[in-house]
Amino acid sequence: MKDKKGITLISLVVMIVIILILASIGTYSGIQVIQLSKLTAFTTELKIMQTQVNAIYEKNNDTEEYGEPIVGDKKTQAEKIFMELEKQTEIDKEGYRYWSNETIKNLGIEGVEQDFFVNLKKRSIVSCQGLEYEGKVYYMLSQLPNGLYNVEHAKVDETNEKPTFDVQIETIEQNKWRITVSNIKYAGYINKWKIRYKLEEENWKESENLSFIVNQQGNYKIKVLNNDIESQEKEVTV
Repeated sequence: MKDKKGITLISLVVMIVIILILASIGTYSGIQVIQLSKLTAFTTELKIMQTQVNAIYEKNNDTEEYGEPIVGDKKTQAEKIFMELEKQTEIDKEGYRYWSNETIKNLGIEGVEQDFFVNLKKRSIVSCQGLEYEGKVYYMLSQLPNGLYNVEHAKVDETNEKPTFDVQIETIEQNKWRITVSNIKYAGYINKWKIRYKLEEENWKESENLSFIVNQQGNYKIKVLNNDIESQEKEVTV
């Protein structure tokens, strides 16, 4: 009698299980790629906006108003967003205005499709839409985890050494000076620093670049930082 050849029930079940596992892996990978692409696009828009807001501030010395007052539904939306941000980071919600996508395009800013709440004086931007990624909603560049905003550092756990830096002051024109931070030294590896500065008793301002423009004479306090790593204040006189 000839042997009967064919697929047994057990073999069929095993094949189905393998196919389902492979399908689930493919689906998960596809979802991860989509989420990461959304995060990349979101981060790019925030970087474009931050760069443009910095440029507008420096060009106009914060003398012109842009955008609209935050009222009505936008006020409710802003209050909800800032309430969430206050749980995650230190932020002063005063002084923001609503920049619609139309306003942004009228200012010649390309590559941005979102609306923003912008504090031009502090050069701070907050996305009105936000983006959920891995269970957390992001609205600002400073919220992005290490590696997503080109910020990487290695802590030096054995010491409490703080960064040191030099400061140069350059006169651009009458009543306009550029302050530049250079020669930042720190035992850990950091490839991006932020600058905080203020004139005497004013509120702290922040710059993503290592230089900023001022148009008032006086004593400026300056420090460099990256997440929880922060230098001592250095005071310079303009």
